[in-house]
Amino acid sequence: MQKTGLSKVTIYRYLRTFVDENPKVAEQMRKSGTAITPEDYKKLQEENARLHSELKREKLRADFYEEMVAFGKEVYGIDLKKAGTK
Repeated sequence: MQKTGLSKVTIYRYLRTFVDENPKVAEQMRKSGTAITPEDYKKLQEENARLHSELKREKLRADFYEEMVAFGKEVYGIDLKKAGTK
């Protein structure tokens, strides 16, 4: 609480939300520091790398979509963002 300047209630709410959204990671974090094996550490590194690559791919996909929308508007005069809302 002293490091972040947040109240105790806010920190507990963040922890509860984290545990609800990430039960496997939370279980691994509950282990004491000496109980964490190199295998656990390697699994977390692999998962981090996988999530990083997925994020990179999704950003590329979003950029591609934006370019397609801009191209469609420029070449064909069609606003694709508004076309789906009719």
